[in-house]
Amino acid sequence: MTFHMTRALLAAVLALAAGAAAAQTPVYDTARWLAGLQLDASAPVSQAQLETNAAWDRLRVTRLAPMKAFAETHFADERAHCDTLFYPFGGPDIINALSFFPSCKRYILFGLEHVGELPHLERMSAQQKELVLADMHKAQQYILRRNYFVTQYMSSDLNTPNLNGVLPMMSAMLVRMGYVILDVELANLDGSSPVPAGTRPRAAHVHFQAQDGGPVQELVFASFDASDQGLASNPAFLTFMQPIQPTVTLMKAASYLLHDDSFGRMRELVERKTTLLVQDDTGLPYAKLLADGFSVELYGNYVDTIPVFHYRYQKDLAGAYRAQSAHAELPFPWSYARRREEAALQVARKRIATAASST
Repeated sequence: MTFHMTRALLAAVLALAAGAAAAQTPVYDTARWLAGLQLDASAPVSQAQLETNAAWDRLRVTRLAPMKAFAETHFADERAHCDTLFYPFGGPDIINALSFFPSCKRYILFGLEHVGELPHLERMSAQQKELVLADMHKAQQYILRRNYFVTQYMSSDLNTPNLNGVLPMMSAMLVRMGYVILDVELANLDGSSPVPAGTRPRAAHVHFQAQDGGPVQELVFASFDASDQGLASNPAFLTFMQPIQPTVTLMKAASYLLHDDSFGRMRELVERKTTLLVQDDTGLPYAKLLADGFSVELYGNYVDTIPVFHYRYQKDLAGAYRAQSAHAELPFPWSYARRREEAALQVARKRIATAASST
């Protein structure tokens, strides 16, 4: 089985899907299996599968539904007319991207994690399949329970003898979110393909569609070091981003990397490309947003950082929150905050004159 469909085959799939429910493809069947939605009918339901189903049920009620309502209230126009969503340091977290902005033509996520590949089910024994599903169950615990991935855990959880890279996790999440996967194309970091023989793919382009049809959308995941040093030695991602039009940008649980001078080139890229930014305090510093001409709306309540990032506390952001007459609690868990009453979210829009000069 191959998961790199030819362009001709993709066109045929899209033709079949037009105006009707999306056609199933081998990659979609594999993704459904990884998500625990297409298992052997004769096999007993495992405790891990029950726990995963329950976690997704909680997720839809406690986070996805209120996030949708919040987005429809506070950035409805951008939500409805999104061309590209950029999610720096998002890793494989397509859940939050789709919850806030389900209609974008393209989603661009990146992280240090390698792309990997989907398992070849026809080559696997029953025991091997059990091990894959067990690893999948473990790997998604943080995103389902705490709303973010932990890089150090992903490095091990998504690189086991049974599970290879972020592609299995992203594919399963897309299926759980109600999408059909049409095609997965492995690519180079600049977006070109094919990947040279003997080298690891640095990007994956996943084409997907809602189960009831609709436009084809694209998820791009790129694997690279986004520090200034990393981009200097390998600028291919900057080449890929060059023609991308101004974006909606989402940032959360980003470890305050853009506060650091060693990530200046990525910070400049985000500032230059973004017209609407939805973030927590780990994204662009509040002072930088104001200096760059963004108008910023504050939601929730900024109290503090988690202990490990205590040195990233922003006094000016705390002062801006105190200056507000009232603080409405966010109706959903967000980022690192353990208690909902301490979750803070910023919605920043670049003024039209500034946005026009950045393209």
